[in-house]
Formats: sequence, C-alpha cells, structure tokens
Amino acid sequence: MPYAALTATQEARMREIYAASFPEALSAPFDDLLVDRMLGFVSGAHDAPLLGLALVRDFGDAGLGSGWTFLRYFAAGTRGDGVGSRMFTWLCDLLRSEGRSVLAWDVEDPDEPGIAAAEADLDRRRIGFYERNGGVLLPVHHYRPPHEDGHAPHLRLMASDLTGAGLPPTREVVLGVLEQRYGCGADHPAVREALASIPI
Repeated sequence: MPYAALTATQEARMREIYAASFPEALSAPFDDLLVDRMLGFVSGAHDAPLLGLALVRDFGDAGLGSGWTFLRYFAAGTRGDGVGSRMFTWLCDLLRSEGRSVLAWDVEDPDEPGIAAAEADLDRRRIGFYERNGGVLLPVHHYRPPHEDGHAPHLRLMASDLTGAGLPPTREVVLGVLEQRYGCGADHPAVREALASIPI
C-alpha cells in the first residue's frame, strides 16, 4: 500500500525497519525519501502489521530506461521465513500491472577491496536472494554511481525483466540507470568507467 495509506503504527514500524536495514553510508534521512514512491507491505487486513518496505522511482517515458522502475530501498522486517520473497513477488506483480518493463537496483559489492569477511558474506547472500527471485546480476564490474553526499560506493547492478521479453543489453541498462536515477550524462566518468568494465 502507498505510504499515505499507512496507519500510524505501520508508519512507525516502517521507520524502524528502514533504520535497522541500511548502513549509514547508504541511507538518507527518512523524510527525504518521500520524494519517491514509498510502499508498505501487509498481508491480510488493511491495518495488519507491516511486513516491510520498498522505495521505488519510476523512470519517465523518454530516452533509455523509459518505462523502467528503479528500486532504491527494499527491506523486510524479518528474515528467513519467506516474507522477503513474497514482498518482492508482490512488488514485481504491481509494477507489471502498471505496465513497467524493467526493475533495476543497486547492491553492495562483495568484492570491494578491504571490506570485512562478514560484510562480504552478507552482500553475497543479498545478491543470492535477488537471484532466487528472478533478479540478474549484470556483468558490470566498475559501477560506482555518484551519490547526493558526494561519495561513490562500490556497488553492483541488478535487474529483473517484468514482461518476459528479456532484459535489454547490459550497456543500455547501465546508461538508463545512470542517466535517469543518478543524472549522469554519457560523458560522465562514472558512465565511462562502468561501460568500460562490461566484458566484450
């Protein structure tokens, strides 16, 4: 359900899940997120306990990435009981019903130099979750989009085909995401470096 439809209890739980799920380096103040489309997941009655959240940004209808959606944040309140998989399925079903064709998102890079083994393992498990639910880890090995606060974290790019037609070429996904999500033109260093890292 949309953020505006949440009860006060559900909204409070959403803020708790968000704060517990994302490291400070990859998060923004909660209220700043609401420029995009925040969704809450419940099972059953409208006022049932909140299961998790997704923050999405729908791309426009011009240029590469038209009709796509970018998943900024996705988090379940509990893990290991299938809630996250159900939520991801519900999200893809919703976007498909709206005529969206591709869902794309960033994940932390488990091969980032210098990160702790436990953090790398968590990153790999997160990628595995998305792959089990239809996501594809794209072969882009130098993907460091600029963030609003000026840092450029080591990330990987994933995508899911919502139509059954297959994903666009990796180059197009990179260009579409970096332009429409991060505002990077084709000559931006982040774009050039990402494209250069795609195997031929």
